Amino acid sequence: MINKQKLKEHLISLEDDSIKSSEEQYQGFLDGNRLKYDEVRSPDDQARHKTNVDLTVKLGDLVHEHQQHRKILENIPFEPTEVVKPGAIVSVNGRCFVIAFYKSPFEFEGREFMGISTNAPLYQCLEGKEAGDEFTFNNKDYLIESVI
Repeated sequence: MINKQKLKEHLISLEDDSIKSSEEQYQGFLDGNRLKYDEVRSPDDQARHKTNVDLTVKLGDLVHEHQQHRKILENIPFEPTEVVKPGAIVSVNGRCFVIAFYKSPFEFEGREFMGISTNAPLYQCLEGKEAGDEFTFNNKDYLIESVI
């Protein structure tokens, strides 16, 4: 049986690692791409600077996204449940999903999991269902094998 609290701690750890990595990338990019005012600024320099500013904003957004994911994890109770809701772990046709936010596949205790957001169309099909329920998504039929 999966220890949901340990899974939650694992997800928080993954997000902490992502926050740290994203912050380092953000800071490294800032440090390496500051426009020096004593340099000649050609149209190419200005275009490169504009691209760098755009990338810096995207890297900053990534940091904030991981920080938001961490807050979500802190606020979702990962308590036992029989219905699909935030904090549930759902097995569907052999795949395990954690209901919280999108998270690319990750491994925990030898099993592969994937996070799905409560905004995802798949979640809309799963919400409130229980083990043994069936649903159709993208013209395919699925069976909910377990909900914990």
